[in-house]
Amino acid sequence: MTDFDSFRNAVLEDDDLQERVISIINTATANGSGMGDGIATLAKTHGFTITSDEVYAHADFLGQDGDLTDFELEMISGGGRRSSRC
Repeated sequence: MTDFDSFRNAVLEDDDLQERVISIINTATANGSGMGDGIATLAKTHGFTITSDEVYAHADFLGQDGDLTDFELEMISGGGRRSSRC
């Protein structure tokens, strides 16, 4: 399993990482750039070595393993992250 796949799995299992990825994507969208570097940096802080190029090369990774998770559906729809915490 590649570091990108491992990071993807970590994100899918961790609400905090999901929120941080969404924040990076929203900021990059508003600024017009920076998504790849932002996600690569986040991955590095969690012990994964991925590059900005890998982020862009795997931009279609959503739903690779079958059904989409709630996080993946939210990423596709572009909706804001709702908190399920009380």
